[in-house]
Amino acid sequence: MALAQQAEPAAPTIRFSIPAQPLAGAVDVFSRASGWQVGYSSQIAQTRTRPVSGAMAPREALQAMLAGTGISVRYTGPRSAALVEATAASAGDGGAEPGTIALDTISVEGENAWGPVDGYVATRSATATRTDTPLIETPRSVSVVTADQITDQKAVSVSDALVYTPGVVSQSQSFSRMVDDVMIRGFNAAAAYGSFLRDGMKLQSNVYDGGQEPYGLERLEVLRGASSMLYGQLAPGGIINAISKRPTEQPLHEVNLEYGSYDRKQISADFGGPLTQDGTLLYRLTGLYRDAGNWVDDTPDDKVYIAPAITWAPNDSTSLTVLASYQHVNTRFSTPLLYEDVVSGTIPRNLFLGVPDFDRYESDMYTLGYLFEHEFDNGLKLRSKARYYQADVQWDYMQANFLPVTDGQLYRRASVRDEVSYGVTADNSLEKTFAVGAVEHNVLAGFDYYRRGYDSHRYRGTTFVPLDIDDPIYAGPGPIDPTDRGSDAVGDQYGIYLQDQVKWDRWVLLLGGRYDWTESTTTAYQTGAVTEQKDDAPTGQAGLLYLFDNGLAPYVSVSTSFSAQPGVNYLTPNLDPLKPNKGLQYEAGVRYQPDGSILLLSAAVYQLTQTNVVSYTATGLSYQVGEVRSRGIELEARAQFEDFGLIGAYAYTDAEILDSAVESQIGQQVELVPRNTFALWADYKLSLGLRGLTVGAGVRYIGETNMLDVEPDVPGYTLVDAMLRYDLGALDRRLDGTTLTVNARNLFDKQYFTCAGSTGCRYGEPATVTATLTYKW
Repeated sequence: MALAQQAEPAAPTIRFSIPAQPLAGAVDVFSRASGWQVGYSSQIAQTRTRPVSGAMAPREALQAMLAGTGISVRYTGPRSAALVEATAASAGDGGAEPGTIALDTISVEGENAWGPVDGYVATRSATATRTDTPLIETPRSVSVVTADQITDQKAVSVSDALVYTPGVVSQSQSFSRMVDDVMIRGFNAAAAYGSFLRDGMKLQSNVYDGGQEPYGLERLEVLRGASSMLYGQLAPGGIINAISKRPTEQPLHEVNLEYGSYDRKQISADFGGPLTQDGTLLYRLTGLYRDAGNWVDDTPDDKVYIAPAITWAPNDSTSLTVLASYQHVNTRFSTPLLYEDVVSGTIPRNLFLGVPDFDRYESDMYTLGYLFEHEFDNGLKLRSKARYYQADVQWDYMQANFLPVTDGQLYRRASVRDEVSYGVTADNSLEKTFAVGAVEHNVLAGFDYYRRGYDSHRYRGTTFVPLDIDDPIYAGPGPIDPTDRGSDAVGDQYGIYLQDQVKWDRWVLLLGGRYDWTESTTTAYQTGAVTEQKDDAPTGQAGLLYLFDNGLAPYVSVSTSFSAQPGVNYLTPNLDPLKPNKGLQYEAGVRYQPDGSILLLSAAVYQLTQTNVVSYTATGLSYQVGEVRSRGIELEARAQFEDFGLIGAYAYTDAEILDSAVESQIGQQVELVPRNTFALWADYKLSLGLRGLTVGAGVRYIGETNMLDVEPDVPGYTLVDAMLRYDLGALDRRLDGTTLTVNARNLFDKQYFTCAGSTGCRYGEPATVTATLTYKW
């Protein structure tokens, strides 16, 4: 063995950042950073280790981590396996028998960038780099919403799940129960702009396909700011990357029964584990069925969701995961209202404004895809993934934002839409980590492709149909014009990208570049006109970060974005095609992750400018003179202790219109974007008195938002949420694994509304209460 070790080449250095903590956690962090397998006995799992920070060989890091603990290291393989075992002294401390303990080598599992998180604090993410990277080493602003947070706060939509995230705001829940559409750093980040991803790939082709079910997610990750270098065409505000629940190595069984306000009845279940004795086949099956009403009269909120997944992993180097899902939504579309009707409270919050036999919103969504990974003997990693997505949507509703209420009458017009959309996406990449002297490189190169199709048939009523808001009598929708005002749009996007994550000493440098080619064809059904457009653009990002021993990690970064825009510029003599809008962001920030605690504090300041913005004249002509600049500050705190969890967020967003075809808009704040937002959530598990009881509460403040063409502004509001959970196993051991949870949102029934323009206002969600009985085994 001595001769063999002398003959080994020098091991490459790796950047380690392992806080002082119990051995089990320290080995987990070490294994993820080095790729080693480390075995240990449960008798010494709580022995406290020493902190390790800096670039060094894995053996040096392991020895430094265990120095002074009385635990010895025995290498069970030439380079990547070890056994840590108690000596006589440390065995006595841990309650073990004196002497050396003989153990079998085991593989230690821990958090990875695509896996589950225990509590509210994630330490790793792949959204900002496409690689499994510690957040403390990421020079970009990223927030991770964990599945535990989604459960504890009873989020029923992606928008709901993001309300405690800095820099993110959305419309009323009456809209988000059907549509994922949020604002990030002052810019719209909807599915139509490619801003919503699933497992790192673009998902939907238009904003009205239907929202993603949060119960099917392991985590939600928000990358703020321009990010086209990673994912191609995007709005500059950022992206939301939803990570699917995946097959598990350990058996997983969970069933939830719910009942709540407006006769909400729901059952959901989540199962996973090995299918074969050797663990080479794993499965996951997640499902949900809901039969519910809504605070708006005659409006159902029904859903069916099922997501099977299977993983084949014949060895440690190869894995193939197949993911599928089906979702059916049955509700009614929440029509936007005029600002003056909402601000005056003229229209009751719960009044149904449609026609019972006409209004509907029915969506069927299907996905099927795979994730493949293989690591070659030389350490080169190949990743390949692809997905097919389709949505069929039928939604008919009465539009109620044309004329203000007059003499108690609301005048509405019918809208009929029948739509099919699809998306085909694929991403193939190679990743290699190597060292050149004292400098470590992690190089990623790849090619991705996205094809989207959106076929929309749209018809509208020929007359306005009145509704008496004091004594509603629901007549029919009136005659429908047979003219099809829809279109069929098909687009392709190709992109190549190259990235290098460079580490030396305490520095981390992120460099990346990309080039995209896009082309699209749109056919208007009313006129038969065909519009073809081609664009291409380079994008990039760069960031620099420094890791201090005390857990501080300041950084600076710059990044760009672009997004093609169909149409023509009426300012040009030849009606030239619209150029892609472009985004440029400068950001500086700092993270703090102290040794020995599950705490992550983040702060960022930024300037984000979007140019080539399309703005429209009063006659509806598109002029490409728009420019928007957003400046802001964002603060976030996440902590998870044994009995206490905390989430805090604050954002100041100054999103100013610098140029527009409408002169009166210049200098104004972007609509739907408050300058100030604040959110705080905490929960505590009682250890004295009522053992088994966990109490949680949250407060959300959304400041006033600007209206471009009317006064006054939309007033700000404060909402309070609450949670009580009781572990029934504390009463009777036979009930172990059973919990009862009661959640309240908008506890004090604050009446508020949101507006995306003076013709796009909706009432907010009233007080809702839900009780959930959960059994896990």
